[in-house]
Amino acid sequence: MTLREWIPQWLEAYKLGTIKERSYHQLELLVKHFPDDLLDTELNDVKPMHLQGFVNRFSQGASKSYMDKMRVLIHALFADAVENGFCVKDPSTRLKIPQIIEKPRESFTAEEVKHIVNFALDYPYRRIAVAVLVLLFTGIRRGELLGIKWDDLSNNTLTIRRGVYQEHGTACVEDYIAKTPKSLRTVPLVPEIAHQITTLPRVGQFVFGTSSGKVWHPRNFSRDYGKFFRDLQDVYPNVRRLSVHCCRHSFATLTLTSGADLRVVQQLLGHTDIKTTALYTHPDMNIMQKAVSGMRDDLFPQVVDSSRFSR
Repeated sequence: MTLREWIPQWLEAYKLGTIKERSYHQLELLVKHFPDDLLDTELNDVKPMHLQGFVNRFSQGASKSYMDKMRVLIHALFADAVENGFCVKDPSTRLKIPQIIEKPRESFTAEEVKHIVNFALDYPYRRIAVAVLVLLFTGIRRGELLGIKWDDLSNNTLTIRRGVYQEHGTACVEDYIAKTPKSLRTVPLVPEIAHQITTLPRVGQFVFGTSSGKVWHPRNFSRDYGKFFRDLQDVYPNVRRLSVHCCRHSFATLTLTSGADLRVVQQLLGHTDIKTTALYTHPDMNIMQKAVSGMRDDLFPQVVDSSRFSR
C-alpha cells in the first residue's frame, strides 16, 4: 500500500466524525503538501531520510504551529500504519523538526490604546468601535467576540460560551466548544466597556451581529476593523494598525504591566499552558528598567564613591 492510498483510509477510519469539521479540513490541507514521489512510495519503502527531507523543505515556509501540526500528522499516519500491519517499521520515530524562529507579535503601547479609546468613543460606526474596545480590554479572541449573545452579559462580566469561525467561506457558530478547554470562561468587564456594550442597539441574539441580526462574518469583521484603523490614523497617524489578534497581545502585556499576576492573565486569556501566556506578554524597556532598578535599590550597597564600580 502506498502513502497515497493509506491517507484517505486513515482519515476516514481515525479522524472522520471524531474531530471538528474544521480540524478535519485542516488535515486535508496538510496532506496536500506531501510531494508526489513520497505519496507514490510503498509504506514499507518510506525511509526516515525521505520524511526528514520533506519536513526540512516544508519547514522553510511554514509557521511553527503549522509545522507542529504536520509533525503530529506524520507520526500518527505511520504509527497507525504499523499497528494495522501495513508498515513493518515506523520511519517517523526519530524525525527531527527544524527550529522555526517566529517574529514576535506586536502589541499596542499604553499611549496608543489611549488614542484608540478616545477615537472609538466618537466613532460613528459604534458596533466596530465598541468591538475594538472589548478586544483591547478583555483579551478575548475574534471568534469569541463574534459569538457573544446578550444573555452572556451579567453584572459587569462576560461569559464565553461559544465561538464563531469560518468554514468553506461560511460563518459557523459552535456552542460550548472552544479552542482549548480553558477557553470557556467568565471574564470581568470594566464598567466603561460594559456601558458601551449595553448602549448598542439590540438586533438579534448576537451582541456584535449584523444590522439584520445575523452572525457577523469573521471576514467582514476584519474588513471593518481595518477601516476603523485607517480612519483612526487620519486623526492619530502615529498609532499603528496592528492585527486583530494583536489586541489580545496588548491586553496581556498591559495587564501584566499594571501589576497583574501571570497566572491571572493566563485565566483571563483562557490559556491551558502558562508558557503560552508568557509568549503574549511584551514588557517594554521602561518596565524592565524599573524591575532592574528595584532590585538594585534593594540589594546594592549605597556608596558615595562611584569609582569603586568603574575599575
